[in-house]
Amino acid sequence: MNKKYQVFISSTYSDLIEQRKKALDILLMADCIPAGMEAFVATDDEQFNVIKKVIDLCDYYILIIGKRYGTINKATGLSYTEMEYDYAKEKNIPILVFALDDSVEMPIDKMETETEKIENLKIFKEKAMKNRLASPWKTPDDLYLQMSISIMKAKIEIKRPGWQRAVDYDELSLNQEILELRNKNIELETKLKDANKTIESFTIQNNLAFENCKIKIDYYYINNNNKIQKSIVITLKKIFSIVSTQMLDVAITEQSILNSIIFNLISKNNKIYLNDNQLIKRILNQFKSLDLITSYWSAEKSVLFWKLTKKGKKVRDDIILIKSESNN
Repeated sequence: MNKKYQVFISSTYSDLIEQRKKALDILLMADCIPAGMEAFVATDDEQFNVIKKVIDLCDYYILIIGKRYGTINKATGLSYTEMEYDYAKEKNIPILVFALDDSVEMPIDKMETETEKIENLKIFKEKAMKNRLASPWKTPDDLYLQMSISIMKAKIEIKRPGWQRAVDYDELSLNQEILELRNKNIELETKLKDANKTIESFTIQNNLAFENCKIKIDYYYINNNNKIQKSIVITLKKIFSIVSTQMLDVAITEQSILNSIIFNLISKNNKIYLNDNQLIKRILNQFKSLDLITSYWSAEKSVLFWKLTKKGKKVRDDIILIKSESNN
């Protein structure tokens, strides 16, 4: 009796796209049916209910963990990836876990930067690695080799119902229909993402603090071996006006340069140290969420760069440029 086994692939999406594609190839070579839902990432309970139905039909469940925790469901406080994992475990579906080793460095856009998400990822990873079929990986080739071995081992050691080919359907027509549905799904997902970006941008513009937001910055400096504590209250808008003016003719600016600009704004006479060493990152993330600046990681230089967005340039010009007074 020739059976095929359906396997669900779960992971965060944008940071592990290549790993997911390779997992599909490995499963096809292992004579399995992949159920990755690549173009249908859960963002609400209704979509997650659809994914649960797909998991119900699977024989095995593969979880790939990188350095992102993923989108969080507000009701549960868990990422949708962790919710998928918990559901597969609840349904007693054999789980194969592949977690990126903590020692591996990843680009900043493929890592969590929020303290809460970093802690959530750590707890989730510790929980998932308690599975019998759990393996750490360091390189893509390492992941692919372990995945190939694990799925073949699972098929032999853990018996599952599987799927048996019927004799009364046209396989070519069915595959064509699946491909068409998949393409439509991808098209709908793209439209949904574009719509969500528009809604998200509108929400951020109306809800995030900027104009009248005041920030108290606690810092200290050393004078004659004495630690002198100081504080300054400054508006977020003022910080942005200084930062954006310094970036006026610079397409990209290193993170360290931005730090120096803000430090100089706080105190020009002393080398200062912030009591909260995460404060500048939070300020920059606030500007990024407001779509005033954006960042990218240079793998070649191993440096994080920042630059003004189109909106950031307009806001900067509105702040610093001299406008003519209208005559009444």
